[in-house]
Amino acid sequence: MALVKCQHTWLKGLDNGVKYVRVLSFDFSKAFDSVPHDILFGKVKKLPFNPYIINWMIDFLKDRKQRVTVDGITTEFLKINRAVPQGTVLGPILFSIMVNDIKPVNPINELCKFADDITIEAPGYDEDDTGAEEVENMKLWSDENRMVLKMNKIYEMIVRGRTSIPLPSCIPSIKWKTWLKILGITLEEIPENWDIHFEEMLKKASGRMYILRVCKYYGFTTKQLELLFQSLIMSLFTFGTEL
Repeated sequence: MALVKCQHTWLKGLDNGVKYVRVLSFDFSKAFDSVPHDILFGKVKKLPFNPYIINWMIDFLKDRKQRVTVDGITTEFLKINRAVPQGTVLGPILFSIMVNDIKPVNPINELCKFADDITIEAPGYDEDDTGAEEVENMKLWSDENRMVLKMNKIYEMIVRGRTSIPLPSCIPSIKWKTWLKILGITLEEIPENWDIHFEEMLKKASGRMYILRVCKYYGFTTKQLELLFQSLIMSLFTFGTEL
């Protein structure tokens, strides 16, 4: 749904007379491992939940300890005051609560969030948009919430369809790309273009066909090979078909 919303925003804007849409992709450094517990607890307490649920969520992280063992030597336990555990049911929920208050500066801009994958779409009228303000706002949010925003991993893409209008100016210090990978799908500046995504899928599928050939050589049954084909190869082509 997040991908469908992103692409719908672009196409709707272009259909309604927007000259282009500036898409900004943001990335946090070790996002799940960097969440400060004290700030997260403050946000959890503001939720309109039963107090028992809130206390249970806080207790899930409070006073956590960890230690490491290297070459048979084990360190003392140390308390940790950051991170939400990955591989747990509650981990992604807590991270979503952490970033829930990220809002676009301009109400006409769209924000798409899925876990730590965050994009902002800023429509442009007459070569003017508020993309630069959105970048500054994300920097401010990161500083206030003690999260590290990877400045070298912020990318922008100008979606403008098949048109001859000139490209707007790029945002200083932000890398410009003709495509962005969002939630595993490669989207291009011309929305109806899927060349890069299909090339990547075919390359992956070709590599995985080798696995099937090896399995066939070692005597896998037809039913087993069909199961592998569906899970390893067909899944590449059916993922994101809603787009």
